[in-house]
Amino acid sequence: MEINTTNQVATEKRKKRILTALEYSSICNFIQHYHGLAIDCEMEMVNRIFTDIDRQTLKSILQTELSTRLRAQHWQNEMKAKKYLKTFKDQVSTHPAPTLLLKIACLEGMSPMALCRTVLQEKYKFLHKADLSRLLKYPHLIDDPKLAANVIQCMCSDSQDGPLVDLRRRILGEEYEFKLKEMATAANMHYYDENDLRRLGYDKTPDIKMIVPFLYKGEVVNWIESKANFGDVKTHKWYIQQQLYSYSNRFGAGIVIYWFGYHEDTPRLPDNNIGIIVLDDFPSSDHMVFLNICDDANPTTEIATESSLQKCKS
Repeated sequence: MEINTTNQVATEKRKKRILTALEYSSICNFIQHYHGLAIDCEMEMVNRIFTDIDRQTLKSILQTELSTRLRAQHWQNEMKAKKYLKTFKDQVSTHPAPTLLLKIACLEGMSPMALCRTVLQEKYKFLHKADLSRLLKYPHLIDDPKLAANVIQCMCSDSQDGPLVDLRRRILGEEYEFKLKEMATAANMHYYDENDLRRLGYDKTPDIKMIVPFLYKGEVVNWIESKANFGDVKTHKWYIQQQLYSYSNRFGAGIVIYWFGYHEDTPRLPDNNIGIIVLDDFPSSDHMVFLNICDDANPTTEIATESSLQKCKS
């Protein structure tokens, strides 16, 4: 059993995370033409269609595509809100199982949680978004038991939207930030984390800022940013505008790690010329050179080999 688990993990690690334009386009096209729940689309891609591509890569692309669709459908959903609520009221008595909203969402090509938002807003006419969010987060507070049961079923069946998904994404992001710090510490890097930088008065901060910069393939690296998602071109440009440009402008060149891979064109963008290196994993020790600060009297530079890192740790 242990051997099988090890082999399965090794196989998963070998799957592709850096995608060609054709591969990325094929995945997006499949998602856009899929009719059904996001969780079923995910299982179809992972187990049958794109079996050579990393599962987290596929899930991240699915998330981005469905988020784009959700924003585009928002005004249409509001226009059809009365129709959705009426359909639920007319048919709920003939559906003993709490799956009616789920079926309506599938028929309309909607996210189940987006339908829940639309129906609840139409029913209760909330003036404040926080009140709607509260019912979605705590559906047992809904005064209609059948509607509450349907909302709970939608929450459990929607793999891309809702409070459970938000929690999962936040935990995933924190997990990979922790992974980055663990690997940086193991590589004997000296750095500040976000909390350290905020105490020093910085507002926009990378996940780790080097106290002592290092070289990666001859380029000076001052910071590393962790992203637990797939780095397509549009997403990467947005990150540059919102975060990475500020980091490069303030601290110098750095690395952004897209743990779930990236589009082959992402590292080639002219926008990266401000000092952004794109990777899909922690920098390889073969390509890093550190300032050796073990001996204060004779500071030198050394290649970050396993033996040299062990020497510094001791």
